Amino acid sequence: MKADLKVIKVLSFDLDDTFWDCAPAIANAERALYAWFEQVTPKIAQAHSPASLEEFRAQLRVRHVELQGCVTAMRLQGLRELLLQFDYPETLADEAFEVFYRARSEVQLYPLVHELLQATQVRFKIAAITNGNASLEQIGLTGYFDKVFAADLELKAKPHRDMFDRCCAHFGVSGHEVLHIGDNPVTDVKGGQQAGLQTLWFNQTGEPWPYDAPGPHFQASSIGELHDVLVIG
Repeated sequence: MKADLKVIKVLSFDLDDTFWDCAPAIANAERALYAWFEQVTPKIAQAHSPASLEEFRAQLRVRHVELQGCVTAMRLQGLRELLLQFDYPETLADEAFEVFYRARSEVQLYPLVHELLQATQVRFKIAAITNGNASLEQIGLTGYFDKVFAADLELKAKPHRDMFDRCCAHFGVSGHEVLHIGDNPVTDVKGGQQAGLQTLWFNQTGEPWPYDAPGPHFQASSIGELHDVLVIG
């Protein structure tokens, strides 16, 4: 497919590591959750270190392959199993998850994200297509998006084409009229291309394209450069 920004009607954005650095937010959330364990369910904190809880989650993903496309469902399942294992009420899982979720959504936006979204929403319909579960309302970005597609037990996670197809259907456009923007070469670029979308690789580190298969239609290494590509052209 030929790269052509002139036909684009919809921009779909990945969220984690495209608008903010995800790793610090997840680390902060794990610390907040562990502090909750110490206070509310001390038997869990006494039996587990943060490192052993990470191993528990790795084993959980192996046991529950059916949940791997939904990070929320996987997290809740792990919390329920932990609570029951240590004779705590399973109903505490929702409280524990809320502690994790609030901290997970305390992100530091990259510079110029608000300016980018303000400028692009004038010209395009704006969607989010994410495998994550950060709260756009808490982050303060909800008003920029016409539609948010987040992987769950119904919507398959990227690189599956499910959310890309749903996006096209929602806005009534063809795949080549959507530009998907994201940091991940597999889930965002290859996934978007396989669904017939144009793609932009948000490549902050300047890495070479890592595959023999065709690369992205466009690249940007910063939000400012992304603004120039999408707004100035």
